Amino acid sequence: MSESSAPGAAGSAAGSAAEGTATAGGQDWAWTIDQVDGWTAVPSSADPADVVREWQDEVVAAVLASVEPTMDQMIDLGVPVSDADRRLMHQNVAESVTNLVAFADQVAPDARVAALVGLQDRGPVPVLVSVALSEPGTEDDILMQVLGATGGNPVNAPSIEYLDLPDGDGIRVTRTEIDPDSAEVWLSVGLGRRTEHTDAVVDTVLLWRTQDIIIAEAVGAALDELLPAVRITRSGP
Repeated sequence: MSESSAPGAAGSAAGSAAEGTATAGGQDWAWTIDQVDGWTAVPSSADPADVVREWQDEVVAAVLASVEPTMDQMIDLGVPVSDADRRLMHQNVAESVTNLVAFADQVAPDARVAALVGLQDRGPVPVLVSVALSEPGTEDDILMQVLGATGGNPVNAPSIEYLDLPDGDGIRVTRTEIDPDSAEVWLSVGLGRRTEHTDAVVDTVLLWRTQDIIIAEAVGAALDELLPAVRITRSGP
């Protein structure tokens, strides 16, 4: 992914950030987010404090490496950049990384947060990652609803793509919608994978929502790389 300059360390998972569990029919399943270049599993405040601090330092460094060159280019073009401007940028980056941990706190334990780090001149891009199990024969309606194919206030009919994946059936839903409270337009992308077993249907879901339309293509390609990294195994007999 050429747009990402995140070091390998930023792609590593912190503590339980890359792990989850689900249960169906008395059967326990475990899922993990394997390492993918440019992606990092976001820890929550439930993880050891030293692990969270180390993760934050690594991600802040990776984000700064992607945004500082733009500031240097501004200086080369004659745009004045003060020390105060640089301090503000460092502060904003640090806050964006801290906010990731707060987001992970909000969605745990049912879901995890992965963040794309290293897009040029962009902060970390958070994505919600979840796995759900249901009984065999489950209709696609619930998965389609979770991915954003129905409901809400879409500007136009959502775009729905059906994907042939090596480990299941894939669905990508892209939509623009209007926030009823702020009247702002948002883009959302839902990427799902359904794998059917004799005793369970396993749905993997990635959800991303943004107003930064410019990065949609780059993030969409990165989501395609993240989905197969969500690995699901039986954790019981």
